[in-house]
Amino acid sequence: MNDTQTLEYRANAANTQPIALRAPDCSPNSRGKAPYENILKRWLKKLSFFPAMDYFRRKIYDSPLFDVSVRPLASKLEEWPGALLIDITNRCNAKCVWCPNPDLTNLGAMDMELYCKIIDDYGTRGGVVTFGTFGEPLIDKHIKERIEYLKKYPKIHKIEVLTNGFFLNKKIVPVLLENGVGVDISLDELDKETFEDVKKMNFDIVRNNIVNFLKANENAKQPVPINIRIKTMKTLEETTEQELFKIIAAHECSVILNSIDDNIISNWAGKLDKEAFMQKYRLTNRIKTRFTHKRFNQMNKAPCAQLWKWMVVYWDGSSVLCCADMFSQTVVGNLKSNSISEIWNGPVMKDFRKEMVNRGRFEIPICQDCDIHLSWHNLNDYYDKNGKFRSDRQFIMG
Repeated sequence: MNDTQTLEYRANAANTQPIALRAPDCSPNSRGKAPYENILKRWLKKLSFFPAMDYFRRKIYDSPLFDVSVRPLASKLEEWPGALLIDITNRCNAKCVWCPNPDLTNLGAMDMELYCKIIDDYGTRGGVVTFGTFGEPLIDKHIKERIEYLKKYPKIHKIEVLTNGFFLNKKIVPVLLENGVGVDISLDELDKETFEDVKKMNFDIVRNNIVNFLKANENAKQPVPINIRIKTMKTLEETTEQELFKIIAAHECSVILNSIDDNIISNWAGKLDKEAFMQKYRLTNRIKTRFTHKRFNQMNKAPCAQLWKWMVVYWDGSSVLCCADMFSQTVVGNLKSNSISEIWNGPVMKDFRKEMVNRGRFEIPICQDCDIHLSWHNLNDYYDKNGKFRSDRQFIMG
């Protein structure tokens, strides 16, 4: 929908070439083609006509006319959350300039009694459990105990952790590998100066942790899926020439690389002044069309997948409407006093879903200025017709 530079990259020791990506000059279909074909494709994608056409395609597809294609799956997912995003702590050691986490005041970590109550409940029917929504889960002193507790329940068939990599050290790595935990790393900038400027963390620690983890994973009896997310203020070409990128590319993992513009940075349901951020870092000239994905999200009335895709649980047991609700603006229940089913199938969630299906998204306060909106048609990308997480996907996030 725009000319944002995005690259989805699959690397391994035997093949350091991209095999699945959206960068114009590196797509899978470009192999064996003359260089001028890639140049032409890149030029065409920059024409405003193409983003505009995609904009109107989505506008039509997200109309009530096509709801029939997703309604059966949505109804199935209303029975039980296919995934549980559990924010065991909202504390984070990073201070990323594009994240409002440093503004949080209600900081804490989930006590083990409450955690076990929630997992005992979710384990009866199971699904995917992901640690890390608003904070850094590996900072939690009970992380090992929490992961191992999940193994009591075979129906919890997939475990993931979203981390910034700072605590991905030799103490926790064996726990992740032994328990088959998929690791989704928000790495972002790859050069020391820029990284420490925008994330306020020690680059060398993160770099060494990631490199050592990639090596350990390749030597493990059962390697786990690894995804590395990189948001960069540099171009894709500059980033792929960085030393750390080349090291990552030599190992078995997937990489999602984005050149930052206002289509990549989210406003966290209005909690981040994205325009001020773009101006401060002189990124305002990167999008030259109004037909961007994020801008369409702010206008799209289609039901948002968040209300069907997963249940988001805050460290204090409260369940919030979606993963953009870092500040608990829309609490739909609390697992201290309610069961998962009582909240997921309760009157509050039912009313919100009904509002969404009736195209009343903008009647919900937190949704009014949100650019993380994901059309419910995307549910088909994550779940099969029976409401089970698709076996061909590695991560529920993204």
